Amino acid sequence: MKIAHIVRRFSFDEWGGTESVVWNIALQQKAQGLTPEIFCTAALDKVGVEVVDGITIRRFAYIYPYWPMPRRDKLALDKKGGNPFAPELFKALRYSQSSIFHIHAGGRLASYSIKLGKLMQIPCIMSLHGGACAIPEQEMKLMLKPLKFKLAYGGIIDRIFQVRQAPESVADLLLALSKEEKAKLEERYPGKRVELFPNGILHRELPEIGNFREKYNIPCDKKIILCISRIDYQKNQKLLLELLTPHPDTHLLLIGPVTAAWYYNEILEAAEMLGVKERLTVIPGLKPDSVELLQALKTAYCFVLPSRHEPFGIAALEALDAQVPLIAAAVGGLKDFLIDGKNALLFEDNNASSLLDAYNKLEHWRNDLIANGTVTAQAYNWQSIAEKLTEIYRELMK
Repeated sequence: MKIAHIVRRFSFDEWGGTESVVWNIALQQKAQGLTPEIFCTAALDKVGVEVVDGITIRRFAYIYPYWPMPRRDKLALDKKGGNPFAPELFKALRYSQSSIFHIHAGGRLASYSIKLGKLMQIPCIMSLHGGACAIPEQEMKLMLKPLKFKLAYGGIIDRIFQVRQAPESVADLLLALSKEEKAKLEERYPGKRVELFPNGILHRELPEIGNFREKYNIPCDKKIILCISRIDYQKNQKLLLELLTPHPDTHLLLIGPVTAAWYYNEILEAAEMLGVKERLTVIPGLKPDSVELLQALKTAYCFVLPSRHEPFGIAALEALDAQVPLIAAAVGGLKDFLIDGKNALLFEDNNASSLLDAYNKLEHWRNDLIANGTVTAQAYNWQSIAEKLTEIYRELMK
């Protein structure tokens, strides 16, 4: 069986949750004897073919159909929110001899892929990774800001190819990451088949800490509050600065690619204003297989995920697997596997007082959180998830 995984972008230098899901599923499918390939635009990377661990990644040229499109705005859309048109990608799919299209994107990529799949009688599955049903209005406005005052000509292209951008309504199956998202999709698309399909993690043994603290100038007497996620308005890292002033024995460590430069600058400005900038470290460039990611988990006092919304929350599961006590916002898919006071401490969305209360309880609950969190993490492994996905593929292909 040959599977075409279709994703908006896929770069090992700009790693996010969607990339992690696609890659781990592909690795497991290859281990099953299947043939997964990744088809994506060259956003944040370069056009060409790359083979990594036996998996072929094909990156294609693309445009955002707006005029003008300066480099600054194109980069912002590459990082988040872009709706590209990639004709060479669709041509490659046409001749890929794929058995199934698994689409990990929305908008134009999904719509054209499904149109092609219908013509070729290939089943089309959509995984909704970005929490499309839960994006707040303010965040949506920020995502679309690069398109302001531009002439849109994408509609002309869509009409020429007779493609309507409503991919969720015509996909053969929708995969939802959370119970909340599944319910919203079923309400929005009555009669559409929607399956609950959570993400997983790959267990990795933690290495010795080595000189991690020294390299990043983090004092040995400070407790590290760790957050590994994209530096972005959605992830809400600025809220974590509120923990530093009442707890002078702490140091905030943020690791992840910067997908919203303006928000990154806001974090730095807020830290300066609060007088805690010397207790903030941001590491934006670590690759997903970096040993330093594991060293950061090894040395962390706790992991905090303060997201405004979260489709699933792989980072939270990885923290549980690493036996790092977890504090998280009670939002989205996190509520499906986190229980307050059992495997995590939960706080109200974007509420600094509630966050501080949760942190103040941490020392008392620490051992229980670690023990119960480890059990939770063991229930989400990529091997069993990929096996279930293959069963779904075979069912759709009958």
